[in-house]
Amino acid sequence: MTSATGRRLQVNADKSTAKGQRCLFCGAEYPLYPPMIGGCEKCATDTFKAPVEVVYDYPASSDWLPDSPLPGIDRYAPLLPPLAEGLSMGEGGTALVRQPHDEFELYVKDESRNPTWSHKDRLNLCVTSAALAVGAPGIVVASSGNHGAAAAAYAARAGLPAIILCTPRPPAVASFMQAYGQTVVAVPDAPMRWAIMSRVIDELGY
Repeated sequence: MTSATGRRLQVNADKSTAKGQRCLFCGAEYPLYPPMIGGCEKCATDTFKAPVEVVYDYPASSDWLPDSPLPGIDRYAPLLPPLAEGLSMGEGGTALVRQPHDEFELYVKDESRNPTWSHKDRLNLCVTSAALAVGAPGIVVASSGNHGAAAAAYAARAGLPAIILCTPRPPAVASFMQAYGQTVVAVPDAPMRWAIMSRVIDELGY
């Protein structure tokens, strides 16, 4: 896949200590790919699928983390899934801004310094990297705002199409997402957004 910068992005697993996926409910283990986005299949019922988590080699990562000179989210690469090289837009490493307070030493973490002004940029660096790793043809998300904007931005940088299922209002949020050249569809209620998203995943492989 050719990115917005004209380069073919490759996922680099060298820095990550991710080993696989594990069900939070029954403990069933799966390979790292493909991502179990629908939940655990081994303990699933008609009404419930437990989420899975990424499993890491924590002893291996502990030797590397304290001495990392890298800025932003890259310094935590051992405890993140494999990331696509060249996909980062400088997310993470946001400032702690001291605030006046009579009793406490108070700091506010300024997440507006992320590329799309949201902490969701961290998530979408990982999500888009996973999509590239498995050769997904695109990305689909259901969002009321921040997640959709971040997904649109990172998919665009990776050269992937994205479908953003969002709330009808405020219109400025939809315009923000559309600025990245992605498909934005206003859907009135959350259950309908999730149903459409599931269908896109099943039928298009997003």
